[in-house]
Amino acid sequence: MFAGRVCSTKGADPRYDTGMRRSPAWKFDTMADAYGARPAYPAALLEQIVALTDSRSARIVDVGAGLGHVALPLAARGFAVTALEPAQAMLAGLQLTAAARGLAVTAVRAAAEALPLAAASAELVIVADALHFLDVEQTARELDRVLVPDGALALVTCEPANTPFMSALVSLMEHAAPRRPRALASPARQLFALTGVPFGDEQRFEDATPVDERTLEQILRSISFIGPAMSPQLFAAFFERVLLLPQERVWARAFTLRAGRRGRARGATR
Repeated sequence: MFAGRVCSTKGADPRYDTGMRRSPAWKFDTMADAYGARPAYPAALLEQIVALTDSRSARIVDVGAGLGHVALPLAARGFAVTALEPAQAMLAGLQLTAAARGLAVTAVRAAAEALPLAAASAELVIVADALHFLDVEQTARELDRVLVPDGALALVTCEPANTPFMSALVSLMEHAAPRRPRALASPARQLFALTGVPFGDEQRFEDATPVDERTLEQILRSISFIGPAMSPQLFAAFFERVLLLPQERVWARAFTLRAGRRGRARGATR
C-alpha cells in the first residue's frame, strides 16, 4: 500500500514557492513536534465531513493539513486523501504517522493560494482550523478551480470551549500575548461565495480531554501566538502562571462546521 508520500513543489511552477514564502510555514516548522500533543478531532465532526461524500472512491483534499488531524482519520476510513501543507516539518510528521499506520495519504508541500492540483480533481475540499492564515480570495479561486462541478466544501473553525479552566487559560494567554481577535464570519462567507458553494447552517461540536502537565505544555507551545512568539524565559513565566490555575486541567474545544455542495452549473460555466 502507498503510505504517506511527500511531494515537494521545489523546482516547479514558481508561484508555489511564492505562496509558501507568504505563508507562516516557518512558524509551523518550529512547533511541529508540539503540535502532535493536540487531541484528535471529535469523531462526530469527522462523520459529518464524511457524509458530504458519495462513496469511498471520492477524492478528498485537506488544505493546511498540519500533522494530519483530519487527513489521517479520513484515510483510515478508506478515503483517498491528498494532504496539502506548506510546512515541511509538518508534512514529515504526517508522513511518518501515515507510514506507521499503513495509511494511503498523499502529502504535498504547497500553499493554499497556489494548489499544484489539476482542475476538477477533487470531490471534497476541507479547510480545518486554517482559514485565519490564508489569503481568502486567492485560496477561494484555487478551490473553485480544483473542485468538480458538484464538489463539496467543508470549513472547520476551532475555539476554546466556554469552561472554567479554558476561560481562565484564555485570560492568561490574552494577558501574556495580546492579539487581535480572529473575525472569521466575513472571510468564511467570502470563501464560500467565491467557490460557488452555498453558505450552509453551522454545526457545533465540542470535546474535552483531561491533560497532564507535559501535554498541556506541548499544546500551548503549538499555539502560534504563544509557543513560537515567546522567548524561552517569557514562556516559562507564562506556564508557571498556568500551573497555578485551580481548575481541573481539561483541554476543551468548540468546533464549528460549515459545509455545502455546489451545483453542476457552476463548474460547467467556468
